Amino acid sequence: MVGEIAEVLLTLGGAAHRDQVIDRLGAHRSRDGVRDLDLRARAVAVFDAHSRTDAGYGGVRPLFRRPFGPGAYRWALTAEAEAFLRAGAEAKKTG
Repeated sequence: MVGEIAEVLLTLGGAAHRDQVIDRLGAHRSRDGVRDLDLRARAVAVFDAHSRTDAGYGGVRPLFRRPFGPGAYRWALTAEAEAFLRAGAEAKKTG
């Protein structure tokens, strides 16, 4: 699901309202014939797990952030994650 969230955020310009991201995730999954009743809860949990910046999380850099601070419903890719994903997308186009 981490990759799905990152892909949706990338297609939405790197940031979007949480509901818009979850709606897109649901649309992608329903197109594949999968109905996910726990999608919202799982998406929020995955986003939160991959936006943690505390040192106790294995020193892994976060992929996601809340640009308007804790508790905000706007989700975004970190600058590093967005640059990495865009570079990969460009490499696929030219390669």
